[in-house]
Amino acid sequence: MKRGKHIADHVVLGIDLGTQGLKVIAVRGDDASIIGAASAAVPSLTPAPGWLEQQPEDWWRILCELLRKLLRQQAIPPESVAGIGLSGHMHSLLPLRADGGIAHNCLVWADTRTQPQASRLAQLQERLWNPAIAPYSLAKLLWLREHRPAVYAEMAVALFPKDYLRWRMTGAFATDYSDASASLMWDFAARQWDEKLLAELAIPSHLMPPAGDSCAPSGRLTTQAAAELGLRPGTIVARGGGDAACAVVGAGIPDSDTLLINAGTAVQVIELIAQPTPFDVQRANRYLFELGIDGRCFIIGALNSAGQSLDWWRRLLNPAQSHADLEALAATQPGAADAPIFLPWLQGTGTPFLLDGPYGSFAQLSATADQAALTRAVYDGVAMGIHLCAEALVGADGLASKQLLFTGGVPKSPLMRGILAGVFGREIRCRSFSDMSALGAAAHGAVAAGLAESAQSWLADFDYGEVSQPASDSLVEQYRSAYGRYKLWAARIAAQK
Repeated sequence: MKRGKHIADHVVLGIDLGTQGLKVIAVRGDDASIIGAASAAVPSLTPAPGWLEQQPEDWWRILCELLRKLLRQQAIPPESVAGIGLSGHMHSLLPLRADGGIAHNCLVWADTRTQPQASRLAQLQERLWNPAIAPYSLAKLLWLREHRPAVYAEMAVALFPKDYLRWRMTGAFATDYSDASASLMWDFAARQWDEKLLAELAIPSHLMPPAGDSCAPSGRLTTQAAAELGLRPGTIVARGGGDAACAVVGAGIPDSDTLLINAGTAVQVIELIAQPTPFDVQRANRYLFELGIDGRCFIIGALNSAGQSLDWWRRLLNPAQSHADLEALAATQPGAADAPIFLPWLQGTGTPFLLDGPYGSFAQLSATADQAALTRAVYDGVAMGIHLCAEALVGADGLASKQLLFTGGVPKSPLMRGILAGVFGREIRCRSFSDMSALGAAAHGAVAAGLAESAQSWLADFDYGEVSQPASDSLVEQYRSAYGRYKLWAARIAAQK
């Protein structure tokens, strides 16, 4: 890492636009230590069952409010901010007009209206690098063409969420390799938009923004944007990355012998790989993405409803109660092999079955099941869903040989850390700082601003983690038996498609 007397006075901002909330962190330029953070919920719209939209103006308004609050609370002078990095939820699609006007609300990745389009794309599966399923941007683009032809006709560019924030900041339409690779329109071999696929589907290639390295500068704050954000005009903005890719960077870019499990609203089980490989219909259990830096790639197994399942259950029982209250209720019930089983598939199955639709289920219920037992089942079910995803991604032997590194909001819960250690039957490491996507975005900003040679070197001194062990051998055995039943029920429910 390049160090100097002046760098300690520099601050880097990491902005993470998640599905449920937006977070801004301020990080010291010299040692990557966290100065402060601010966050707020992002509202969503559900115009019809299975639809999920967001209004980009909400993103910008919330960002301006949060950033001004953070600068004020931490007494950060605007002139000390050297760089800005961006992270955002992947697959989601936002159509803009040539002047940057919003042609339609953002179609969020979890929106399932695009299942018919995804089914048709499945006919091209042998030509695609990833499975043809509803969350991908390509399915959303086709839905707009078929059902909102006026919107499609006036669309000049299709952006991903974090790229809209960059446009508001710099006036530039652009994206990075990681978000582009999450669209189903990316040619991994050529590292560019798949021109042949776009031509075959009669999609103009100019609708897709130019892609580049996540750490590369992509512009500077305009005078207007700086005034709205409370920052200095000319501040460098990096291209940034998709939230999953930023989480890998924020976690320190682990070695290939480590399985990174980022557990938030959804879960991504992530393995770094040496070379991208085409999608194998016989092993349909992974998603392939670019890391956005160093030409590297990673594969993901996904569980779409992890933290979302916990929040859904909390709101169903009592919207006024906190997650701490829910955790206390779950803790009154020990895990047991014959306890109720919960499949956290509220937004499709994710890995390994890759089925879209509402498959969330309770199973193995008895007349003695009460709120406490079902609450514990939801916690256990999320943990076992993560295990099932990881096992499908790397195989049972591969899973046994890898270290397990957890990030995200879900393992912030002490109860959940104990459950995860019990379900996996061994030691797990958890990052004490949960906002890895925001930290990865900040690392991009640090490199773009010239404060570091690489994201990995900049984060080398960051204070990471804690270790959790299974509470007892008997608990591990208990969960091993429960997991066997979990897999049986999972296969039964998935077979009902």
